Amino acid sequence: MKIGISANFVWFGPPITELAKAIEAFGFESLWTGEHIIIPVDIANPVRHGVTLPENYKHMPDVFVSMAAAATATTTLKFGMDVCLVTQRNPLVLAKEAATLDHVSRGRLIIGVGYGWIEEESAIMGVPFKQRVRKSTEVVRALKTLWTEEKPSFSGEFFSFPPVYSYPKPFQKPHIPMLIGSGNHNTDNTRALKRVAEIADGWVPAFLSPNQMKDQLRQLKEYCDAAGRDFDAMDISLIVPAINLGVGDRPAFFAGLEETPKDAAQLIGEYEEAGVKRIIVGMNDMTDESSFKALEKAAKGLGLS
Repeated sequence: MKIGISANFVWFGPPITELAKAIEAFGFESLWTGEHIIIPVDIANPVRHGVTLPENYKHMPDVFVSMAAAATATTTLKFGMDVCLVTQRNPLVLAKEAATLDHVSRGRLIIGVGYGWIEEESAIMGVPFKQRVRKSTEVVRALKTLWTEEKPSFSGEFFSFPPVYSYPKPFQKPHIPMLIGSGNHNTDNTRALKRVAEIADGWVPAFLSPNQMKDQLRQLKEYCDAAGRDFDAMDISLIVPAINLGVGDRPAFFAGLEETPKDAAQLIGEYEEAGVKRIIVGMNDMTDESSFKALEKAAKGLGLS
């Protein structure tokens, strides 16, 4: 089982370069973080998964710049976005940013595709809220075109461009892995699973139990078989709060599984049996020097160091 770490690496906390080096040294396979380009001051419904918008969501640095810096300070650590708000980015610019980062990291980038949940944020960024899911699907298709064709062109509902030169192409072939970053224990994940089978290279949901993952992956296999996709090649990752594994405190975003910790090895084994290939341990925001101690504690509790 691959074991990664997910956290909010705020701009005023320890340098991402130092945190990335520690995460790699402690034995974690990957570092994951999300993004919000802006946060509106006024939000009509600031609650998601039963949790009010955490304060430090306002303090996210640019994910591409941060990961590029961290990539130069590490050698094996992979970098995952959980998620990149692809609907809020022009695919021509995003293709170049991501491919450049993929070269800087020598093929260590994974993109979790997201479309945002704050309606006011979408409006500010020029994305009609009810169209954001369709738009994200189109961005994925445009990115694959830009990354794999010599003279790509595209004609869609939201984006169109004539034949262009778009370099660099990603270090990874045929392109950077793109996972659908949507799905949790409290919603009907059917639409997300269908999108995984249709356009993605994997799935990165959050908070599902082993039994829920087993059921969801059985459903995903059916969709993959119907679409002619190789289910076994899918990257199946899952965000699990550190508290559920008994290796950390209750993070600000927690609203998931039972809060009573289980034995980490036992729970990870149950997830592996269900078909999960990577556990992403959800940690508290990395705001001060105590973050290094928290990472060390998690690594020891997971048997990594």
